[in-house]
Amino acid sequence: MGARWAPAPGRCTVTSTITRFEATSAPCGRSQTGERSVSEDEQGLITEEVTYACGCRSFKEEFHDGSVHRMVVNHRGKVILEEELRGE
Repeated sequence: MGARWAPAPGRCTVTSTITRFEATSAPCGRSQTGERSVSEDEQGLITEEVTYACGCRSFKEEFHDGSVHRMVVNHRGKVILEEELRGE
């Protein structure tokens, strides 16, 4: 029987996906290409980061309890949106 991989005690597995996307409206209003990175752990934490070619960024974290933190920053570093939505 072959060896089976298992995470170290106290650790969990995380899956990540990185995809590029065609030009779409960035937070600054410009049409930009970019990259989306999504990570999810086996307990339900989901993190999404979107980076546009102009430098604008969007972050979203969905926590295990259902709460969500979201932040949008334009390419000059100005926070356009920051919100927290409580879960349960």
